[in-house]
Parts: sequence; structure tokens; C-alpha cells
Amino acid sequence: MDRVWSDGYNDEIDRCQKYYCNFKEGAGFIRDVFSVLQDYYQKNPGKAMPIANLPLSIDKATDLMRKDQSLVFRPEIDRDLFCDLLNLSCHQIIKTNASLNNIVSDLKAKTEAFRATSDLSISLDKIEEFRETLLSETEIGNDLLAFLFSIVLSSIYRRLLEPISEVLRTDLYEGGDCPLCGEKPHYGMLKAEDGAKYLDCWLCGTRWMHARVKCPYCSNEEREELGYFTIDEEEICRVHYCQACCCYYKIFDTRQFNADGGIILAIHNLASLEFDLLARKEGFSSGSGLEWINEREIVEDYRKD
Repeated sequence: MDRVWSDGYNDEIDRCQKYYCNFKEGAGFIRDVFSVLQDYYQKNPGKAMPIANLPLSIDKATDLMRKDQSLVFRPEIDRDLFCDLLNLSCHQIIKTNASLNNIVSDLKAKTEAFRATSDLSISLDKIEEFRETLLSETEIGNDLLAFLFSIVLSSIYRRLLEPISEVLRTDLYEGGDCPLCGEKPHYGMLKAEDGAKYLDCWLCGTRWMHARVKCPYCSNEEREELGYFTIDEEEICRVHYCQACCCYYKIFDTRQFNADGGIILAIHNLASLEFDLLARKEGFSSGSGLEWINEREIVEDYRKD
């Protein structure tokens, strides 16, 4: 599992600053947010979900893995934990960029209203409704909202589902969606050891092998419709695309720095958002549904050209 909340996030941020030219400016902010959330979890460790809470036996779960069927296990999460972490991240944004004070203050007010009107346990569907409300009723952009929600939700679900992810027979699974929670991946890697392609779940951190020449979103295997591009001197990140479904995802080639075991792909994803912009500019959509780029940025980039 890609353990976002491990002690290695500082080293990973340092590594990404070496490999991604445009990450230096945002690295300090990313480090501060990870640090704030890490401190929160050290003071409030909480509990991971026991394997017994899985709504089916491990044997049945293994059978589903053999059939390439995801468990689609997305338990409800604690409302106050979600709201508290969101507010902590918002506070860090204001400390980093005071010009966003009004936008972030509005977001925090909406978060408290959401807390007041929600049950103690909330589903991902409920959270998605809240996200859509923020997009329509505040001036916050897709990029900042994607960052906030992904980092908060992933911190919760990775810790919550870790015991289950560790015993799930993902080695039997070759599907495109996360075998545990069913989310669509936004990134993956080529292993340093053998070049095998693995996908990572941005939400729960589960990692699984996937065919090199296959779209995880529409299962297309036609070589002439699948491809990738990269940027000179930043070849670690590849944007893989499918012309059949017009979706993209990112693959990080760990063979270039030999870090199979300790790599935190979530940080590489944040360090390489310029690749998301290029993919959107080329007409491809985010297969994961995570919109890291604002439409305004795409339009402005076209005008520059």
C-alpha cells in the first residue's frame, strides 16, 4: 500500500523537487499540509477497520478478485473527522496564500453548515454532493478543491481500510477499478524491478498489477488507440491516454530512481500537475474523475500558444 501518512513523506517531497521542475514553488505548501494532518493523526490515532467488518468473507472476496470484480467497499466515515481535517487544511492554505482568505473563509463556513446538517457518519455520496455544492456556491476552483478533498479523504480511507487492503488477494485481480473500494485510479507506476505496471487507488491506497497495454477505464487493448507522452527532462511521469474513451492517467517510471518499496505516488501526482494540464489541453479527460485543472487554465494556455 502507498502509505501517505508514513514518515517518508518529507523524503518523497525532497525527491520530487529534484525531478519535477515546476514543483519547487508548491513543495513547501504540500509539506506543510501533510505535516499538519500527520500531527493531527498522532494526537488522534483513531482505529482501523477490523477485517471482520468486511460485509463478506475473505474467501468470497478472493473469489471476486479472481473474477476481476471489485468489492466496492466504501464504508461511511466520521463526519467530525472529515470536517476537522478539511478545516485544518483550509487554515494552512490561508497561512500560505493570504489572498485566498475570502474564498477559504467561505469554504470553512460551508463546512460548518455541512457538519450541522449531516449525520454523525457520512457516505462518499454525501461528500460528493457537498463538493458539488462548493463548486456551485463558492469561488473555489477545481484544482484547489480536488487537492483538499483528495488529501483529506485519502488520509481517512487509507488508515481505515489498511488491514483489509493488506490481506486482499490483489495479485489475482486485473481489473481497472480499485479492487477494494471501486474508485477509478488517477496514477500508477512501472516497478523498478521488472517494469511491471501497477495502478494505485487515490482513495484507499490499494495497489494492483494491470496489463501494460490496456486502458483501465474502458478495457481497450488496441495498441493503435493507446499511447503516452511525457516532457523532456521529466520522463519519470508519463501521461497514458486512450483514444477510444478519451481518458488519461499518469504512470511514474520508478526504474529511473529505483524506489519500488518506499515511493509515495500521491506526492508524485501533486508534483506533476503540469502533465494533467497538458492532457486536458490535448482533449483528454481525467479517467478518475478528479479534476486537477480549471477550465480557465486550459483556455489561457491555448491563448499563449
